[in-house]
Amino acid sequence: MSGDTETKPTLYLDIDGVLLANESNLAEGAKEFIKYAADNFDVYWLTTHCMDGDPNHAVEYLNRGDPEDLTPWLNKFKPTTWSLKKTDAIDFSKPFLWFDDDCFTEEQRVLREHGVFNSWIEVDLRKYPDQMSHELKLLKSIVEGSD
Repeated sequence: MSGDTETKPTLYLDIDGVLLANESNLAEGAKEFIKYAADNFDVYWLTTHCMDGDPNHAVEYLNRGDPEDLTPWLNKFKPTTWSLKKTDAIDFSKPFLWFDDDCFTEEQRVLREHGVFNSWIEVDLRKYPDQMSHELKLLKSIVEGSD
């Protein structure tokens, strides 16, 4: 792994509308994003598919989106536990980036309270179908900057 994970932000990832364009297809660039994130960052699931701390459903669900088995990379993603707000699972003591297509009003309030609203990266695959390819460039710039 290049760089020091202590200097890089933790990543929190949603699935639907972020990594998956629809129930059966990965978003454009998502496969490369997943592999790079898994190999270079501390990554946590932040999705309803893994809100109970069990990542198995999230891995299985996401793997339907591509013929390649992404399990070796997806298994590096850590589970989270939360019930009403995804922000309950975020560690605000460390820098992070949260990739999600829908941050609810209450979650936005929590982010603002902690002064980290800009840590939420709004993914809009309808408007930008190749957005995850661009987010991969962001991850690469962070890694290159930390070496």
